[in-house]
Amino acid sequence: MAKSKEKTAADSLPGRNFEVIQVLSDINRIRILRLLSEKGELCAQDILTHFPITQPTLSHHMNVLLDNRLVDARKSGRRVFYSVSRKGLEDIIGFFSSLLEATPAITAIPAEKLQVIPAEKIEVLPKPEKNKKKEKDLSKEKSGKKEKKKKKKKKL
Repeated sequence: MAKSKEKTAADSLPGRNFEVIQVLSDINRIRILRLLSEKGELCAQDILTHFPITQPTLSHHMNVLLDNRLVDARKSGRRVFYSVSRKGLEDIIGFFSSLLEATPAITAIPAEKLQVIPAEKIEVLPKPEKNKKKEKDLSKEKSGKKEKKKKKKKKL
C-alpha cells in the first residue's frame, strides 16, 4: 500500500501580502480556487479537465498557490489532491480588514458637486503612428548590406 504524504499550506514558505495579491491577479488561479471551493478536494488530473491549459502550466499555478498558502496538497500514490486552505483565505481577509481599519473614514462627495462629462465630449487619443522614416532607413541599410555582399561575391 502506498504511503499518503500530506503537504499543508503551513509547510510552504510564508508569502507576503502584496505577493498574494499578485498571485490572485491571475484569472486561472482565481478559477482554480473557485473550482476547489465548489468541488472540495480534487486531483490535478480532475482540475485539468476544467481548463484549456497544459499539465506543466497547471503544475506551475498549483505551486504558486501552495507557496502562498492558498491551497493545501495531499499526495496519495501517484496523485496529488488539492483543496482550498481555509487558513490562507482567512489571512487574506485579515489583511484587507486591517487595511480598512487603518484607513481614515472617507467622506462622500455630495452628488451636486460631481460633474458628469457626456461620453461624446470625451476625447479619445489616436494611436501613435509608427515612424515610417525609421522603417525606410532600416530597409535601405539592409538592402545596402545585401548589395555589398553581392559585390564581394562577384569579385571572388
